[in-house]
Amino acid sequence: MKKINAEIHVINEDKMIYKVEQFKQIGSREFALTYMLELIAGWDYVEPDMSNKQGFISANMFTDEVQSDFLTVYPLLESLGERLKEEGYTVIDIKDYKINQVKLV
Repeated sequence: MKKINAEIHVINEDKMIYKVEQFKQIGSREFALTYMLELIAGWDYVEPDMSNKQGFISANMFTDEVQSDFLTVYPLLESLGERLKEEGYTVIDIKDYKINQVKLV
């Protein structure tokens, strides 16, 4: 996989924030690229034992199943932006989001 030379962050309908990290060309009859999205943060309780305060917390607090996602894009038919939108992602500016660093106990 090749690293992306841009900072592309997206959020999905479950309030999970991902960074588009890498891509690779896949072999098929049509030209296609597979993009890897890496979890940065997600919406949950910030201090589960002390209050009901919710916010975005660091990725290490979530299960392995949501740590990454993969999208296949056919660039001759659609853009990465169109594919992200189809899959329920919205491109965001990560600076607009406060991510609370929560440590495992």
